[in-house]
Amino acid sequence: MFAVTNQTNNKIFVVIAVAFAMFVDAMSYGIVVPLLPIYANQYLNHSNTLTSLFVSIYAIGLLISVPFVNFLTQKIGNKSTLIFGGFLLFFSLLLFPFGNSIGLLFLARFLQGASAAITWTAGLGLVALNVHPQKRSTALGTVMVGVSVGHLLGAPFAGFLYEFGGLYLPFFGVSLFTLISLSLFYLLKDNNEVIADLKKYNNFDFVKLISKNNILFALCAVVLLESFMISMLEPTLALYVSRQFNASSMTIGILFGVQVLTLGLLSPIVGKLADKYGKLKMIVIGMFSCGVLFLSMATTQSLPSFFILMSLLGVSSAFFMSPVLSAFADEIDKSEMKGLYHIAYGIFNLVYSLGMILGPTCGGALSEMWSETAGFAIVGVVLLAAVVPFVYTILLKKKLSYIVQPSAKDLVHPVEKTKSKVQDFSPIA
Repeated sequence: MFAVTNQTNNKIFVVIAVAFAMFVDAMSYGIVVPLLPIYANQYLNHSNTLTSLFVSIYAIGLLISVPFVNFLTQKIGNKSTLIFGGFLLFFSLLLFPFGNSIGLLFLARFLQGASAAITWTAGLGLVALNVHPQKRSTALGTVMVGVSVGHLLGAPFAGFLYEFGGLYLPFFGVSLFTLISLSLFYLLKDNNEVIADLKKYNNFDFVKLISKNNILFALCAVVLLESFMISMLEPTLALYVSRQFNASSMTIGILFGVQVLTLGLLSPIVGKLADKYGKLKMIVIGMFSCGVLFLSMATTQSLPSFFILMSLLGVSSAFFMSPVLSAFADEIDKSEMKGLYHIAYGIFNLVYSLGMILGPTCGGALSEMWSETAGFAIVGVVLLAAVVPFVYTILLKKKLSYIVQPSAKDLVHPVEKTKSKVQDFSPIA
């Protein structure tokens, strides 16, 4: 093997390697969704609660692992940390087809979440560290394309391979992609490490910053709602359409694929609208429309109608989700912790994982107590009810107990000694 040594080529290669790792991570998460009815019937005693807990174990692994990722990265570097995460994912994918007990299946799902914590923290941090701020929006946007494609292909890929070759084939297929991702990380230069002077800050410093900034606090609440909404929908809707309409694994995969497709297509357009009219305004539109669509799901009685609603949910989710990460970065770069993306992404993942734990758990409990449609209605009401406090919070005058730094355009990349004329620290173009 050889390492990529040219500086320009290495920056491009870093983006490609991380984007592909994000693709594999999203795909490995998505392949489980259309297989949920099979696992529920064979191993989880037909229990909605156990099935939802099985889904949420991924988020528990993510939540527990995130605080250790920064420590591990500072000790062994981004490259070695990402390689370790790749091996974790590979091992978890091999456990799934041979997991003939609830314990092994839950362990495999937990390791998936731990691997995602590494990819989403060390991976994004590696891109931010290697790419000049003027190009960072494009670079991180390219990385997020990998996520969208992975989510888009994951569920249909699993549904097709299951119909073609049984339960083993989807996991073996994604494990091959994992080996390719590992080989890409091996080719990276060895000096992609955390800048020494960034190590003085930790997760607790960022939590303090959130407590002093109303907009950051509101954005964290939005992240929690986003992850709750999506993670509640995945097991609940998959089980509902399987039992109510006898939908196959392939049909379920396509149903979720429609939502991800419209989300991926609309996200760049929403990004431009957010830059022109304001990111927070786009979030409000998305939150409100998602609430309306969840209420509509509660009254839908046909499978074709669910396909229409899921495509519309993808459009609404683009407004709800796409501007958040960019708005998050905007507020960080106005503070004394400007540019510390490895810590920021860690906290972002912590909040997101909390929603991923609560979503399936609450969805399963609501389905057991009442019905799946009741769960859809309750989520819709929560989203609509959250619009007013979100608007109120972002309109409050920000507390001034933290140090406000110059705007993003005046920031200096950590590896540079002088600032450029134009600096763009926004992760989403």
